[in-house]
Amino acid sequence: MYYHSNPFKRRRLLLLVFVLGLTLIGGSVSILQKQALFTANMESRPLTVGIKGPVKTLHPALVEKQGEKLISRAMYEGLVSYDGEHEHIQPLLASSWKFSDGGKTLELKLRKDVRFHNGKKMTAADVKASWQRNLVATEEWSNISLFMPIVGARELVQGINKEISGIEVLNERTLRVRFIKPHAAYLYVLTHPMFAVMDEAEKNDLGAGTGPYCLKEKKEESMVLIPWEQYYRGKPKLNAIQVSSYSDQNQALKDFKSGRLDYLDDVPQQEVRNLVKDKEMKKLLLRQPALESYWLGFNMNREPFANNYLLRRALNYAIDRDAIIKKVFGGGYRPALGVVPDGMPAYQRQIYGYRYDLEKARQLMAEAGYSDGEGLQPLTLKVNKDQGHEQVAKEIASQLALIGVKVQIDTADWDYYKKQMHRLDMSFFRLGWKADYPDADNFLYSLFHSSGVGLSNFVAYRNPQVDKVLDLSRRQYKNNEERIKQLKRAEEIIIDDAPCLFLFQKEAVKLVSQEVQGLLLNGMEEFDWFKVYLSKPESPVPPPDPKEMGRK
Repeated sequence: MYYHSNPFKRRRLLLLVFVLGLTLIGGSVSILQKQALFTANMESRPLTVGIKGPVKTLHPALVEKQGEKLISRAMYEGLVSYDGEHEHIQPLLASSWKFSDGGKTLELKLRKDVRFHNGKKMTAADVKASWQRNLVATEEWSNISLFMPIVGARELVQGINKEISGIEVLNERTLRVRFIKPHAAYLYVLTHPMFAVMDEAEKNDLGAGTGPYCLKEKKEESMVLIPWEQYYRGKPKLNAIQVSSYSDQNQALKDFKSGRLDYLDDVPQQEVRNLVKDKEMKKLLLRQPALESYWLGFNMNREPFANNYLLRRALNYAIDRDAIIKKVFGGGYRPALGVVPDGMPAYQRQIYGYRYDLEKARQLMAEAGYSDGEGLQPLTLKVNKDQGHEQVAKEIASQLALIGVKVQIDTADWDYYKKQMHRLDMSFFRLGWKADYPDADNFLYSLFHSSGVGLSNFVAYRNPQVDKVLDLSRRQYKNNEERIKQLKRAEEIIIDDAPCLFLFQKEAVKLVSQEVQGLLLNGMEEFDWFKVYLSKPESPVPPPDPKEMGRK
């Protein structure tokens, strides 16, 4: 899914013990010392969470912002989930599955012990009804497109049929999904919120879900979730979840530092560097490579990029990505060496990609016929209006000037910018992509298969060899290793063709108090709410390894 944004109530704590030998320096107590003083009953108090607001909806088909998705995940579930630690799919509402018919059919067996928050037993008919309801509810093409591989989904969207013929309820616990073409990656697609299940019989905006927590109270800037006592995996470990949404993330950070929040989901980017330098706050930082990329697109149908492989490669070599990250972002991103982000099985850690090499860039410019930029008309770099994007564009222009390339910057409001992307109206433009599902197929097939030109392939990239390899990868439903091998091959070809100026991968940065346990963040910036619990810290917590997936 392309994106355009740049990268609780007060906790009731009782002071029950007096800590001997505590010396206050400068009239302040460090956050770790404060938390050591608080010995409230971990089983009775809520987990306090801070997210970036406002929260417009928690409906799985309508959530857009990270905070909305995070809280919605506590209430609604899909048939499968993504295990970020081991980078594979695991059962959730479904207990098992199998592909057949050459990868064109997926049959899923459901658990028999799942009940909605209203007490009703979940069946396969509920799954089909939920999926159809979600598809009808959304207007976002990136969501709608997830259903398009299914037989009959397009006819439902067009109003020709009232149901998706390719989703078949075989019995109370068995669902069959038929695809137009083989789609071995579709289990990963099913992790998307669009495939969450709710009680369709309830006509209110938020039908009953199956998740470990259900909504008790929702106000303009806060909400409370309580455990679902009949949850099929067992009793949830938190007494309650108390959520506060913030319009001012600096205030949210202050609340975390003061001990009012256990978990802060959106850390102000400009503060990351300071937090890393703070000996005590650094111990509470949770950093995870996010499946979100920041590139610049070259329109392969337009001059000067059409049929100019050497120019596209030259521009890639001319950019010092680390310098931009340090100057503009202050952290929170890492250089992107290719298409597939770190955190996916198909990620190629050893790939060389386009590392900063000014002499190589100048050499390629000369081979392209533009020695020192002579003969090349100024490039217009288009970005959607945002201070951060405009700063990045200025740095790009400054660095490209070193090889003689002149860049003019143009901005547009997001709605108009998005229309231009779909119409392929821009030659050189900012392209952000946040994973819809945690598999390389979402970056490679969606963005670079020729069937997606104008839909999700915004650079008009067409390479018959890449199409063939990607189609082959989707047929590998029996051999995932072979599927990954084909995805890697496709990426290598795409990188060599350089249809984009590959820039950065986002790094998710969260703050987690040492009382929070079981929170394991994955690349989708999600975690399993059922596994999270509160526990009084008995000793100082060592700093987390930056390579860790999250705190266990």
